[in-house]
Amino acid sequence: MMAFFERLLWGSRLSVVTGVLACVLAAFVIFALGLKDLIHLFALLWSYIVTSNLDVRVELVMVVVELLDTFLLGSVLLIFAFGLYELFISNIDVADKQESGGKILVISSIDSLKSKLGKVILMMLVIKVFAYFNELKPTSMIELLYMAIIVVLVALALMLSKDKAKP
Repeated sequence: MMAFFERLLWGSRLSVVTGVLACVLAAFVIFALGLKDLIHLFALLWSYIVTSNLDVRVELVMVVVELLDTFLLGSVLLIFAFGLYELFISNIDVADKQESGGKILVISSIDSLKSKLGKVILMMLVIKVFAYFNELKPTSMIELLYMAIIVVLVALALMLSKDKAKP
């Protein structure tokens, strides 16, 4: 009875495949949205070349920022899918045989998965701050000071998220 329960419990880890497939599918959807934004970017670029309108230029910059954000979100979903699969199901043998396989993702625990996801999410937040600053026009010295403090805090967060050098 105990052996049957343990086999059943061990087999239940395969239910994680549902989450892996959902994340991969969602990543493809996000990448498709990114491609749509890329087409919009080219249309804006053409419009800017023809008109040299400053409003079009501002929108062009914002679309580039949104593109970065979109593709980073797709990357987060793929990292999460790879991590879940490697932690609960099996190592990805195809990645082990590829030269770039070891560079993309090495996940040995939930903590390493959280660390990798945290860094990508931090980059998404940096992009959001940049987009916010692009729209913000400070009207007083205190607003400019607040912006400077935010930049320092973002730099500090990036510095703290950097991997420590191993001796």
